Order: sequence, then structure tokens, then C-alpha cells
Amino acid sequence: MIDRTDKPTAPILQVRDLKRFFSVSDGLLSGTSGELRAVDGVTFDIKAGETLGLVGESGCGKSTLGRVIARLMPATSGEVMFEDRDILNLDHRTLLALRADIQSVFQDPFASLNPRMTAFALIQEPLIIHKVGTRETRRAKVHDLLRTVGLRPEFADRYPHEFSGGQRQRIGIARALALEPKLLILDEPVSALDVSIQAQIINLLAELQDRLNLTYLFISHDLGVIQHVADRVAVMYMGQIVELADNEEFYANPRHPYSMALLSALPLPDPHIARDRILLHGDLPDLANLPDGCRFQSRCAHVSARCRKSPEPPLAAVSPGHLVRCWNLADIHPGADTD
Repeated sequence: MIDRTDKPTAPILQVRDLKRFFSVSDGLLSGTSGELRAVDGVTFDIKAGETLGLVGESGCGKSTLGRVIARLMPATSGEVMFEDRDILNLDHRTLLALRADIQSVFQDPFASLNPRMTAFALIQEPLIIHKVGTRETRRAKVHDLLRTVGLRPEFADRYPHEFSGGQRQRIGIARALALEPKLLILDEPVSALDVSIQAQIINLLAELQDRLNLTYLFISHDLGVIQHVADRVAVMYMGQIVELADNEEFYANPRHPYSMALLSALPLPDPHIARDRILLHGDLPDLANLPDGCRFQSRCAHVSARCRKSPEPPLAAVSPGHLVRCWNLADIHPGADTD
């Protein structure tokens, strides 16, 4: 984790009760039968200059959340404020200008790069779309960006298949930086890479953040990566955030049963220290037909009658800056402050 205590503390991004539902059909001719709640009432802030790590299992809605924030897909309802602008209600012209401030880096660098375009063309494309500079200044900018991400300018005329996976991800990062954004949404940016290359990309992202004062929403399923990069951690389960805390507090004192289970699978640095595994049993709920009460109830060892009834538990503070969505914290953590 990077120490950024000297950075500004004002939120650059504020997400309030954000929802993204998808229509579900029960047959070819029967039409819509329900809604799949991929993102269901998500609320959080990201401060300028910090990294919020968003972690959860595949299918929990974290990538959908990132795409809605970036306006790559529409929201069903809710509010996303970026520097006091409601970005969900912008017209096309204003939205185009906003895209210079919010950029994305995706999981698979080979799939996200057009194989028919050179590295130069890929990085230059956003500059052309936003009418930035002349042909000469754009060429200089692209070469500078290649150097910034650790690639040689003479690589500019190569195509994606001529690069390694790590180099392709560096091109994706250079393209995202071309318009000098303030917020990067990093959607599993290292999960498709070898471990040694992951470390290089993570170090590059940390260096760029400090040098350019970037803000990151870092989406990952890997708690080890999140521990290294994030200032705060948000755990997502079935469309909702179930725990949100500062990095050190979260890894030292997880409170939600789901978070505890995830962390129990994280290897410890000392192989001689054993950690008790918490195995989750039961089935995942159907996002199109959610049960009453807590949506973690079918997999939770601490489930009670209250958990099976409506309403769902709220995301409530158990200590300053530490929010948890659970009815049974007093039983799971006897003696802990759950006010």
C-alpha cells in the first residue's frame, strides 16, 4: 500500500445508490420476465489521489459497476457525481468532454486493442477524437507516452500481436493517459499477466499515480493485489458492497463473514504460520430472484432468522470509516464495538 496521507481529501467521485438491472427473459416468445440486479444500490466515495480497491468473486457486478461509472453502459438509477457534475445526466457533447477526465484500462490487453492498428495509432486515436494538437505534436505526445509507460518510441509502428502481454497492457495504459485524465478505472488490469509482469505493471501504476496525481478505482478478484495497491477496500457481493474500510483495518480486522472467508484463503508471507480456512457452503442466490433478507444467507455459517427476513441489512458503520452490511456482527465478533 502506498502512503498518500499528504494528498487532498476531497472526494473526486461520489456514487449514490447506483443500480444497473438487466431484463431477463424466460423464453423466446414470452418476453421479459424479471430483472437481474447486477449492481443494486451501491454507494461510496473516492478521494482525489487515492486508490479504492473493489474486490469480489466473478459475477458479483464489479466490472458492470466500473462500466456504468465510466458511462460505457447506462445506469438504471442512482447518482454518480464527478467533481460535482452528475455524469449520468450529461448530454453527448458534455459527455465527450468528460471522457478526457475518466478513462479505463481493461483486463485483456489483446482483446481491448484493435489488432489492425499500430501502437502509434491506438495511442493517438483519443487525441484525434478530441481534436488535441497537430499531427506533429500528436506524434511527439505518443512517443512521450510510450516512454512514460516504459516502452521505446521506435515500437510505435508495431502491431499488438508483436508485443508481449505486459507490453500490450502498457500500451493500454498509455492510451488511457493520452488525454491526461484525473480518474482511471482499472478493471482487472493485471489478472491476465504472469506474476512477475503483474508486479511490473503494479509498480508502474503506482509511479504514474504519484507523478500525475491520478485517482484509481482498482477492480480485482485478487485480495493480494488489492492489499498492495489500495488505500481503502470495498468488498462486493451479489451486486452490493458488504464491507468498506481502510486497507490496514480491513486486512487486520475483517468483519463481514464473506470478507473473512475471502481473507482466509489469502496466503501468509510466513509459510510456517497456519491460517484457518473458512469454506463457504451453499448456493449463490439468483440475482433475478433474490431471497428476502440478506443475500449472503445461503452461504453464511452465522445465519439467523433475522437474516432471512426483510429488510436487507444496511451498510452501517462499526467504527469510523469501517462499514459493514450484516445483522449478526455482535454474535460473530463478541465484545467488538458494533455501534
